[in-house]
Amino acid sequence: MENLGGIELAIMIISGLIIIGLVAAIIVQIVLIVKYKQFNKTPLSNGLTSQQTAQALLDANGLENVRIKKLGFFRRILLFGNHYSVMTKTIFLRKNILDSSSVTAVGIATQKVCLAIQHKNKDKSFIFRYILQILTLFTPLLFYGAIVVGLIIDLITQFTGIPTIIGLFVGIGFYFLVFVFQIINIKVEKKANNQAIEILQSANIFNEQEIETFRKLLKLYILSDVIVLVLSILKLILQILKIFAKSSKKA
Repeated sequence: MENLGGIELAIMIISGLIIIGLVAAIIVQIVLIVKYKQFNKTPLSNGLTSQQTAQALLDANGLENVRIKKLGFFRRILLFGNHYSVMTKTIFLRKNILDSSSVTAVGIATQKVCLAIQHKNKDKSFIFRYILQILTLFTPLLFYGAIVVGLIIDLITQFTGIPTIIGLFVGIGFYFLVFVFQIINIKVEKKANNQAIEILQSANIFNEQEIETFRKLLKLYILSDVIVLVLSILKLILQILKIFAKSSKKA
């Protein structure tokens, strides 16, 4: 019983941390949206649009086969923002970004070009992220599938309980892939951010003030990703604690 009390206390603490994390995520997201819009109204000194800049950089890096398109309705409802598609080798940009000549627009377009460059160079982290991204799409299905398989084995072995527990842990293992994906995602995005800053500086596309402005935006994006990562870890720990709590009650 003392062990169960300790687990329940841990569940309460982790649940509290998750709530704090969610509040922090909302605050960062609000600040990100405000800065995103603010910097998108800050015109570049050279007057280049994001599409012009991205196309020039793609051509300069031998990526003439990569297209630049406006983000369509279908991709928006799937919660896609500005992104580079590995499948179609296309950079998708929002309407307010595509033809804009602002720090946000040109900076983000450049960052997506850097992702395309990583794809061309077959960057290991980039490829690994893509594979994990596909796998994590099926995480809920794999999670419940593992539990169902455990229950079926339990039926065959006259409910020993062990296959079900194993199924639960295997299911949690699939959720662990989400955690791994988020770590790799931060690494890939951060590398693209640094590459974008380097290109924008070396090609004199941004002046020093514009570079610093764009850095602030990129830091908010990374901070948002880190909070999501921490929340994923906490949720994983919470699921494990709940399994132990159920097992202790049965015992």
